[in-house]
Formats: sequence, structure tokens, C-alpha cells
Amino acid sequence: MHEVALAQRMVDIAVNAAGENGGGRVIAARLLLGSLSGAEPDTLTFAFEIATRGTCAAGCVLHIVKIPARLRCWSCRREEERDLPDPCPACGTAGGEVLAGRELRLDTIELDKDSDDSGSNK
Repeated sequence: MHEVALAQRMVDIAVNAAGENGGGRVIAARLLLGSLSGAEPDTLTFAFEIATRGTCAAGCVLHIVKIPARLRCWSCRREEERDLPDPCPACGTAGGEVLAGRELRLDTIELDKDSDDSGSNK
């Protein structure tokens, strides 16, 4: 289950960001999650909640923005949202160049610098 490792890495990034920006608690984070990333949102959310325990990100709300797969057909060059390996609806060619959908990135981290409860510096 790679979601546990991903969640731990996200918490590490958030905690480091808090430290680099004057401390405080991490109260929210936004994750861009592509449909082709291989990560399962519910499992990732659960793992994130567990990974934040005992850190300045404890109780942090994780907002997941799901990014659909967007492909460009290799044959006719049509761009559209569709899943792999679904064929192009215009010409029937399977697959295509992936333009979006692989994202797995913390986009924003919200801090509460006025908080006295900064937790550990894990």
C-alpha cells in the first residue's frame, strides 16, 4: 500500500513548510491527485490522518482535487478527457499522449501561525 508512504512524505513536506515559515500549525493542505497517479483517495486520506498524529499537522484537513486523465490521440491529435486504454472516439486509436492525470502534488499548505500548539517538529 504505497498510500502510507505518500501520506508520510506529504506530512513531512507540510511540517517542513511550517518550520520554514515561522512555525505554527498546519491546518489545511490541498493535494492535486491525477486519476492516473495510482493513489486511492480514501486510503490516502486515512493514511494522511494517521501520519499527522504527533506533528504540527495533527488535525490538518486534506482537500483532494481530482484531476481527470486528458489525452491527445496519437493519430488524429484530438485532445479530450478519457481513461486509458479507451480508444479515441474520433478515430478509434487506442491510448494516446497523456497531457494530464499523473499529478500527485501538494498544491497549497495553510498555516495557523498564531497557534501555540505547534506539536512536535517531526
